[in-house]
This record gives sequence, structure tokens and C-alpha cells, in this order.
Amino acid sequence: MAINADVHAPQQWELAIGEEIALGTAQTTAASFKLLHIIHHGSVALSGLTRDTTQRARGQRVMHTQDVYLTKAGGQVSLPFVAIATSATLDYLLYLVIQDLVSEAASTPFAKVFEWDSATTQPDFAAISGAASPGKLVTLLQRGPIASEHRRLTSAILRELTLRLDPPLNGGRLTCEGTFWSGLSNAFSPSQNQSITGATQPGTAYYHFATLATKTLGGSDLVLGGFELRLENRAARVGSDASGDAQTYALGVPGYRATGSVTVKYDDNTKDTIDNFLTSAFDTQLVLAWGSGADPVTTDGDLLIKLNVNFAGNAFDFGREDGVFLTLPFVCVDDGTNEAVEIEIANAADRAWS
Repeated sequence: MAINADVHAPQQWELAIGEEIALGTAQTTAASFKLLHIIHHGSVALSGLTRDTTQRARGQRVMHTQDVYLTKAGGQVSLPFVAIATSATLDYLLYLVIQDLVSEAASTPFAKVFEWDSATTQPDFAAISGAASPGKLVTLLQRGPIASEHRRLTSAILRELTLRLDPPLNGGRLTCEGTFWSGLSNAFSPSQNQSITGATQPGTAYYHFATLATKTLGGSDLVLGGFELRLENRAARVGSDASGDAQTYALGVPGYRATGSVTVKYDDNTKDTIDNFLTSAFDTQLVLAWGSGADPVTTDGDLLIKLNVNFAGNAFDFGREDGVFLTLPFVCVDDGTNEAVEIEIANAADRAWS
């Protein structure tokens, strides 16, 4: 018997997201999908499904086929990915992990503001379309080269997202690494033939290390060597319907968490970071911005990241060819005045989110 001669490459797979209008209702309109600039695919993790291999006492010592039990009901599925951030899709990724939209401007460039602060609570996933401050869910489609073998996650969010900026990495472009997650495990389908004809392409509007307009710590200018921010909403299933799918999701239990690190040149503007680290409950503002550098953002292409940070360490990096730098791990905190995390983006796309 002859083998099948097809050989497939990972570049033949695509990853697309389509905004949903109701929990449990998959997006099926091809043109409603947005393609991500994927550079590394993960495989859908099925370890969150229930699989039991308890052997029945049936008069034999060898396991029987009926001793293996598998159900999708009551489980969860996830899919990791690595992508280049682009203006066309970054606002979706931010919404899917932060789930706290402060506002979206009514006119171009449709500036969007996301934040975690003392007022951040639980989004309403029962009202994800047309309601004030709703949660946001997407249908995730991992589309491969074989027809009717595409994998689909319904009502997915991002459980965690890392924004990484490292000059040698991916040409110095801002990179997103995260995990899509769905508590509608029974709705997971490994055999979809969903079309994405007319889907929005990710485009080439990148956020490059060399084009950062603003880099400040406590109001002082920085020479930046690298940056990483990890956002975790700790999503979990709540309840189970008649199909075994989650009835809603819980976020921020026991708490939303934002951590990261920044590498900066050691100089008179950064020499006191060790004092700050050694001072109990000291926090300060770390600001990075692309585009106009305006706060709030006003121009298409603007991206503003404002973090209120408490340093979790302080270490010299003596191994660089461009001088001595400091590596400063941090945790983002709300101090009653400054939000723990505030991210603003303007991309001339009206999402009709508020």
C-alpha cells in the first residue's frame, strides 16, 4: 500500500480570530475574521478534557476498550501562540486579556483605552455585544492545509499575554506571546471547514524598538535595552450547561496580575533604582510610547503603555557591548492615583466597543 505523498510545513497554518456576539455562538462569517501575524504555532492542548482509565472488574486482568472513558464536557481547551504585534490586531489581543475597556473614541483614529486599576472587577460575558463595559470573546480558528481539518475554539479569550521588546528578537518588533483559552470544551471542533475569505490581514504597521517616541521612568528619560510585560487574568470556568460547556468565566480570582522587567542603561537617571527597590512599597511610573507620544493618544499608529511599577529586583548587566545596563524586574500596582496598567492604542479602526 502506497503512502500519502503530501508533506506540510508549519507556515501553511494560519490563526484567525472572529469577534462573537454571544457566549457560545461561534463566529461563522468569513469576512469578520482577523488574521494574526503568527511566527510560531502551538497545538491545541487537550489536557483539560476528562480522560479516565479505571479498569472494571470484568473477570479479566487485561484492560478492556470500555475501561477508557473520554468526554469533552466540563473541560477546557487552550492554544499557545507567538505573533508579531501589528496595529490591525493588537487592540483585540489587549481586550481579550485585560477585559476592561475604559473607552473607545467615537471618531478616527478611534483611540481605545484599557486598564487594570482599583475599579476593575468582573466583565459580563452574558452581554458581550452592545452593552456598557462588556467582556469580549472570539472564535479562534487554526486553519491548516487539509480541508475540513481546521481546529476551532468557541468563545475564547486570552488567559495570559506577554508583550516583549528585544532588539535582536524578530527584527526589533514588538512581539506577543500568549495562550488562547476556552471553557466551552464541548464546543471544541477539530474538523472545521470554516472559510476566512476576505478576512482582515495583519498588515505591516509594526511597533519597532528604534521608533519608541517616549521612554521614561519616574519622569526621567531612559536608554532602553529591552522590555517585557506579562498580563494574566487567570480565567476559569464557572458552571456547566446541559452540554457540559461553561456558563460564564471568572477572571481576576484571586487577582489580576501584571509583571515584567525592563533593561535600562545605568546612568544618573537610573542610579537610584536600587534605592527604590530597597524602599518598602515604593512605586513609580514606567512609560513607553510609539507614534506621537501624546497622552492620551491622538494619532493613528499611537501606542502608549503606562505602568505603575514596584521593583522586584535590581541587577547589573556587565556583559553588554554598549555599556553597563540594569535589569529591573517589576510588579504592576495600583496606588489609588495611578492605574497598575494603562494601555492606549489608536489604529483608525472603529470596533463599536463603546
